[in-house]
Formats: sequence, C-alpha cells, structure tokens
Amino acid sequence: MKKLILLALLGLLLAKPDVSSAAYYRDYLPLPAGTNLFAAYFNHVTANKFYKDGKKVGDDFNQTVNVGMLRYVHYVNAGPALMGDGGFTIDPQVIVPFLDLNLSGSYQTMNNGQEFSTTGFGDPMVLATFWFINDPKNKFWVGFTPWLTLPIGQYNKNRMASPGGNRWVIKPEIGIVKGIGENTYLDVILGGEFYTENNKYMVNNKLEQDPTLQAEMHLSYDITKAWAISLDYFYTNGGETQVNGIDQNDAESNHGLGLTMGFMIGGNNQLLVSYRDDFSVKSGAGENTFGVRWAYIF
Repeated sequence: MKKLILLALLGLLLAKPDVSSAAYYRDYLPLPAGTNLFAAYFNHVTANKFYKDGKKVGDDFNQTVNVGMLRYVHYVNAGPALMGDGGFTIDPQVIVPFLDLNLSGSYQTMNNGQEFSTTGFGDPMVLATFWFINDPKNKFWVGFTPWLTLPIGQYNKNRMASPGGNRWVIKPEIGIVKGIGENTYLDVILGGEFYTENNKYMVNNKLEQDPTLQAEMHLSYDITKAWAISLDYFYTNGGETQVNGIDQNDAESNHGLGLTMGFMIGGNNQLLVSYRDDFSVKSGAGENTFGVRWAYIF
C-alpha cells in the first residue's frame, strides 16, 4: 500500500506545471508590426528529490525530462496604444511541445525494479499578447496575454505520467517591462493558471487542481549591443490537487533562481542559454534546468 501511495503521489507531482511556459528576459518587448519570429527551445530538467507540504517524500528519485518546443509568432498593429506612440501591438502565436521523461532510482525500487519512461507530443498552446501600453520613448511596456492549453497531446490513462495532461488550462498573464538608463531592463510578469478536471487520471480517477499563481522577475543588462545577461527569479504558489475529492495537501510555495545569457548573431538570429535552480520547494520536484533557445526573426 505504501508503494502505491508513493507512486500516486509522484504522479501528482509530475502533473504540476513545469517551466515550459516561463518567459525569458524581454519577452514582453514587442517587435515591429509585420515581423515574424520562429523559435526552438530545449530544456534539460533533472531532479532527485521530491517534496510534499514541505517534507521530503523520498531520496534519489532520479527524474530526467527533456522538453522541446517549437514556437511561431506574428506581430500586427491594431491601432493606437492607450499610452505611448508604439501602437497597439498584438502577436498571435502557437507553441507545440514534446518531451521525453525518465524515472529511476528509488522509484525503480518501488516499481518492482522497472524504470518508467515516456516520450511524445504534449498539449499545444495558443496565445497572444496585447500591448495596450507601448511607449518606446520612455522605455515602458505593458502587455496582457491569455494562454490556452489544448488537451490534444498524447495521453495514456493507464500510465503514471503522459506528455499530455488530458485537461484544458487557461492562463491569464500580464507583463511589465521598464528600461532603466541605457542598458538595463526590469521585467515583472504575473499570471495564474486555471485547470479543468481530468476524469481519466491513473485509469478512471478524477483529478482536480486549485489555481496556481505565478510570478517572474528578470533584471537584464546589455554588456554590448549583441550580448546581454539576465538574473531571473520565479515563484509559484497554490495548485493543491484533489483525487476523487480528497485533498492531497500538496500546495506549492516554490522559489527558483536563474541566470540567462543572450547573444545576437547577425541581425536575425538570437541564441539564449539559461540555468535555473528551484532552490526552495514546498511541494514538487527540486529541479535544475539547463535551457537553450534559438530564435530567427524575419
């Protein structure tokens, strides 16, 4: 019975939001109308500790997740902004994720010596940012972004975890960027995720989840015109799950710190390299994430 409880708990922890929707520095700076952006992401995520309500559940759970994403963005102008002369810019976009997940270590012992792995396409996301404040002269921008996650990724109700979540996710988000002096920018991003039920969780159980509140801050500095560095902070709160109406006492209050370096290659290519450490975790995995993003602007 203890093994079953721990396996179910691990499945719940893996069902929590991950870093795939976190922003990079200056993502809330709009590009000119008519511009297109194509980006490819790769995140390598590792963890060997899991927590529930501030207590470590087990040692050496050896989680490795490779997350890839393809993203297409198009910028359009929809008239004057409420503030600033940059125009009311909108950027409809789509993100298609895919992942490879492997679990071993203590999990393998609980699972009769068998590792767990799964690979496939996750749930795609459609979104658009609406910059109602676009004031490049004063280096001030504010945008609102509604995200919608579509439950059409690969999902297997008989497995502990799947690339898809089998539920809709709605995430309203607001991003604020302020330039400070010639070379420094501060980004503050606030959002919340709201989840529908998954009625096929671990066979035919019902998984519900409370809303999750999220906050990010990015303080970036231009070392040269082509090279920038950013100190990143992430916070997640809430998101307690219920299985068949029973609270799991796994609400999050998690903190992460990161460092990102960005390089412009010519006038059309950007390469970002990042590292993030979730250094304080109330519930979930204590993850370390190495990320790379290549963007082509045309």
